[in-house]
Amino acid sequence: MGTTIHSMEYYREKERIAYNAIPGVAQILAAAPSEREKLEVKYPDAAFALMVTENLCGLDREQCDINQNAYFSILKGENISDVRFHYNKAMRSYVERHLWDD
Repeated sequence: MGTTIHSMEYYREKERIAYNAIPGVAQILAAAPSEREKLEVKYPDAAFALMVTENLCGLDREQCDINQNAYFSILKGENISDVRFHYNKAMRSYVERHLWDD
């Protein structure tokens, strides 16, 4: 079995399609910074999806994996509530394991 490699363009197109289906994403992205917080409260699924996208890289490896799992689940069209549940569970577990790290 070979591994399929896709370009960022491929994933950005999948992201565009998936995220356009999430109510509130377009509104949050188009909002002025002063309005964004209110819209994030109104559209928590959209805020979550955008947060995941913003945190795909740059954190430690385990956090990147958690974010990437959520991102790919969103791209596959999985229910956002389910994705958030699994994301929150994974992040709680991560924090519990690393709470005392220096």
